[in-house]
Amino acid sequence: MIKSVLIAIICLGVLFSVQATYAEEELPLPEGKNIKEWESISAALVAEKRFSEGIIYLDKILEQEPDNLKALTNKAGLLAQLGNFSKSLNLSNKVLEIDPDRISALTNKAIALKMLGEYDKSYQIFTKILTIDPENEKIKKSRTILLSGTPTISTNNSEYDVHVLVTIRDKDGNLIAVTESNNARYLPSEFTEIWWKQLENKKHISYENGFEKFQDNNTMLSSDDHIGMMTLERVMHGYNVNIFEAFVPMIQMDETDTVNVQWTILKK
Repeated sequence: MIKSVLIAIICLGVLFSVQATYAEEELPLPEGKNIKEWESISAALVAEKRFSEGIIYLDKILEQEPDNLKALTNKAGLLAQLGNFSKSLNLSNKVLEIDPDRISALTNKAIALKMLGEYDKSYQIFTKILTIDPENEKIKKSRTILLSGTPTISTNNSEYDVHVLVTIRDKDGNLIAVTESNNARYLPSEFTEIWWKQLENKKHISYENGFEKFQDNNTMLSSDDHIGMMTLERVMHGYNVNIFEAFVPMIQMDETDTVNVQWTILKK
C-alpha cells in the first residue's frame, strides 16, 4: 500500500514537472528571408502582442535598410508599447528629420512625450497632426484625453491671479454661507493661452491697471452634499478639461441649495 502511494506521488511529481516545463516553453520564432517576409512576420507577432519579438524582425530590416521609415516608425511604436519611451522618442525624431509630416511618427512622438511627462510638448505635436489632418477624430480625442490628464499647477508666481467668491442659498433664497479664496491652480498648457485668446476675441476680457481681466458669474445646483473645489472647465469629446481650479473651505450642503460662483482672473 505504502509502495503504491509513493509511486502515485512520484507520478504526480513527474506530471507537474512536465506541465511546468511546457508552460514556460517559448514559441519558436518563424523564419523569413527578405524584407517583405520580415514585415509580415513582425506584423503577425504584434497581432499576438509579442512586441519584443516583433522588434527582432524590424531590426533585421533596419540592418539592410537603416533609413526604412516604416520599420523605424513601427519600432518606435513597439518600444512605446514596451515602456521604453525615450528610445521611442529618439526613433520618431529620426523619422521626422526625413519626413516631418509623417502622421504615424508624430503620433508615436506625442505619446512618448506624454508618458515622459512633457504634456505641453505632446499637446503641440497632437495639434500639428490636426493641422495636417483636421478631421482626424482619433487624434482629437487623444489630445483631449491628454489635456484632461495634464496635472494643474499652482497660480502662485504665475502670470495669473485668481479670486473666487462663492455664495450659497437654500431653496427659499435664504443665505447659508459666503466664502472666498485665492487658492487656485491652472492648466500649464498652450491650450490655456488659446482659451484666453478666444475670450479676448469674444470681448470677454477687459483691461485694468495694466492687467487683463476676466470675470464670470454662474449659478448651479449642488451635485454633492458638500463643496470644496470650483472649476472653470471645457467639456470636449466627453472629457472634462479643467483650465482653472479654485479651492474653498469645505461647506456642507443640501441637494436643493443653490451655489453662485463669481470668478475674477487677472493676467499680467
